[in-house]
Amino acid sequence: MFNFALYFLNHKTLLLRSYLFVIVLFAVLGTGTGLAQDVAMPDMTFPVDTIVFAPVDTVVVVGDSIGMELIEVDPNREPPFKTRIEYKATDSVTFNMQINRAFLYSETQVNYDDIELKAHNTEFDMTTRIVYASGGRDSLDVYFGAPEFKQGRNEFTSDSMSYNFDTGRGIIHRIRTQQGEGILHATKAKRYPEGHLHIGGGKYTTCPADHPHFYLALKEAKVIPSDLVVFRHAHMVLLDIPLFLLYLPFGFFPQTDKEAVSGLIPPTVGMEISRGLSLTGGGYYFAFNDHIDAQIMADIYSTGTWRSTLTTRYMKRYKFSGNLNMSYGVTVSGEKGLDQMRTMQYSAQWSHRQDAKANPYNSFQASVNYSTSSYDREFNYTNSTLLYNNSKNSSISFSRRWPNTPFHFSTNARANQVSTTGNTVIDFPNFTFRMDRIFPFRRKEAVGKARWYEDIALQYDANLQNTISGQEDDLFSDYNIRNMKNGFQHRIPFSINFKALRFFNITPSVNYTGVLYGSQIRKEFIPDSIDHRTGVIAVDTIRGLSYAHALSPSLSVSMTPKFFLMNQYGPNSKVEAIRTVISPNIGVSYIPDLSRFFDYYRTIDVQEGRQPHRYSIFEGQGTFGTPAAPGQSGSVNLGINGNIEMKVRSTDSLAQSRKIKLLNNISASTRYNIFADSMNLSNISLSANTTLFGLNLTASGAVDPYRLTPEGTRINQYGPRLTNVNFNTGISLPLNRNETRDRDPNDEYAYFDVPWNLNFSYGLNYSKPRFDGQFTQTLSFSGNISFTKNWSLNFSSSYDFEARKIAYTSASITRDLCCWEMSLSFSPFGVHKFYFFKINVKSNTLRDLKYERRKSARDFSREGW
Repeated sequence: MFNFALYFLNHKTLLLRSYLFVIVLFAVLGTGTGLAQDVAMPDMTFPVDTIVFAPVDTVVVVGDSIGMELIEVDPNREPPFKTRIEYKATDSVTFNMQINRAFLYSETQVNYDDIELKAHNTEFDMTTRIVYASGGRDSLDVYFGAPEFKQGRNEFTSDSMSYNFDTGRGIIHRIRTQQGEGILHATKAKRYPEGHLHIGGGKYTTCPADHPHFYLALKEAKVIPSDLVVFRHAHMVLLDIPLFLLYLPFGFFPQTDKEAVSGLIPPTVGMEISRGLSLTGGGYYFAFNDHIDAQIMADIYSTGTWRSTLTTRYMKRYKFSGNLNMSYGVTVSGEKGLDQMRTMQYSAQWSHRQDAKANPYNSFQASVNYSTSSYDREFNYTNSTLLYNNSKNSSISFSRRWPNTPFHFSTNARANQVSTTGNTVIDFPNFTFRMDRIFPFRRKEAVGKARWYEDIALQYDANLQNTISGQEDDLFSDYNIRNMKNGFQHRIPFSINFKALRFFNITPSVNYTGVLYGSQIRKEFIPDSIDHRTGVIAVDTIRGLSYAHALSPSLSVSMTPKFFLMNQYGPNSKVEAIRTVISPNIGVSYIPDLSRFFDYYRTIDVQEGRQPHRYSIFEGQGTFGTPAAPGQSGSVNLGINGNIEMKVRSTDSLAQSRKIKLLNNISASTRYNIFADSMNLSNISLSANTTLFGLNLTASGAVDPYRLTPEGTRINQYGPRLTNVNFNTGISLPLNRNETRDRDPNDEYAYFDVPWNLNFSYGLNYSKPRFDGQFTQTLSFSGNISFTKNWSLNFSSSYDFEARKIAYTSASITRDLCCWEMSLSFSPFGVHKFYFFKINVKSNTLRDLKYERRKSARDFSREGW
């Protein structure tokens, strides 16, 4: 339905929108035409010169030096103009002293006070102080050189005009003026000394065409600049068809030069089967100042569902900018008195960006995206990204760096929300203090050879973390707060790195770790009262601060050489050479057992015939774990990386050979635990990727090096088994024949060339942890097609191989109608199918001039298609 809305001028993007399609008009002067019979003076044309009329006359030349007379003017006579007038023309300037007029021809320009007037022809009447301006017609009877008037911010064009410099009155014929996005056409306009403008036969539109596609026809209107516009007897005209049903007996709207003004935002009337009659998008806009604005909007449905939204934007140049959007609402579903339910829903988005010029040492950033799981299903069902985004992350951070020092400080809050389960984890508040790596033993002014100890590096970092988790509905319940995890940890690593035998990197290090806990545990085995061989392990939590620390020396040795294999071919071969790069990497690390110095583990006896139960007294407490693990540890890390390239000869003997990557990367890695009792080798990880005919191919997998018993238990016997394989590929085809070749004027198919884009993504996963393998596949595709300059189609979909049907699909069709636009968005399949049709004026000034029709998933569940 068409909505005619009246409310005040908002921000640049809101401007004037009117419930009555109120007009924007900004014009000043009146128009008239009439050129008197001129008398050209011999040798008195000035193609580019500027002629100046001074306020006080001196001597007026009415003839030449041969036979014309000089007339001296009385100096006490009143000057013809109050201020200086400057004018020029590219053809000629002539004077007729008998009728006291001056005539300017071709590309004329007149400047008087703050007025600038350009036209093809201009005429001065120095007796009445009136200037006349008009355009001209060429040999094809095409009108050109229409008058252009400018005074301050007021600008307009017209067919012809007249203006009295003394009285400030004027008449303008066929005026066209623009203020913001609004354009006013008028058959005739009169301008009065106080600045008021009366028009007749007016048209108000936002269409830029000389003959607008739509407009609000105004019989009469009065404009008070920077104050008010009033009109009467108006109706809508669309494609030259008058719509008298959209008739307005009168209307008005405020007019101001300010860029932002507070005002009402009218709602849109609608109807939904599931939620009933609605008033949506209504509210109030607050223009506080040039740095911040806000708007409060509400949606109300007859079934009881409602939502309120607060949106604000703020900016301070060279300091910061951001926006905040908060929504809260209640959805009422079901039948009243039977199964009616009320669901609370809320959402918060906050984005804050600090300008890089604001402060080189301090930084504050925020990116918050938080909402209840049902909010997106209820209000964002047309957006597939929001609807199927199962994980949402938010963060707020502040950091400080001290100049000319290695010290940093930061604090942050993080949140992770899983929409499918409703589980939410919030880390707040977190603090980090860090000292970058320094070399405390290096001399400020090194003389001679460097000592080995000068390469000893020292770092420091301290972290305080607090974590609370739970369901989104009761995240801050007493139970979750009592079980909130927190802890403090600081680390001081010393290390030194040096090379041996050219290929080996040796890194000995000593790492000190200290952790502060808020509690610790004690475990006790409680035997069964009947059968003492069985029982349960009871855990007792002891509240109170406790500190644990450990010193961990370690040694790491690594080697990463590179080997090149080159296969070269003869001059008759298309392939010049194939090069293979192989880079093995080997690393050995060792940490000795210091548990006798830092023992935080306890052992209790359990059932007969079973090994004693060993546990850490800080198990499950805090967020950092136990600082020292029992026993010694050591491992050998093994890996290999490589790539293959081919060099192809060019058909042009002067051109260089072309390189082609056959295999971008291939790698394999594993780890061997030196001190493990059995099954020392970890799973072998494999990966490879390449690009073939525009397809990006990526593969990865895992191999278990040990066998399985018939019961499915891993045993310490080598027998490699492929346990997992992932394969992904995708292609993007931004194909446009006009971009790949020059258009041939004689190509009969050139008319069918249209820009289009298509993206495919396919994934295959094979998993076999034991005996039975399982395949899972995903296929998604999206694209857009621009059939013509004004028609476009966008779509995205996926295929569910398990269900053997098309999964969530959405598409949108848009049509550019010059000053209007039409769009249809829809999802034809699944539980979230919908459609939304809209045709509206592009301009924000008249954005409430629209027709909408929509159905949500709730409506289809009742009616179907």
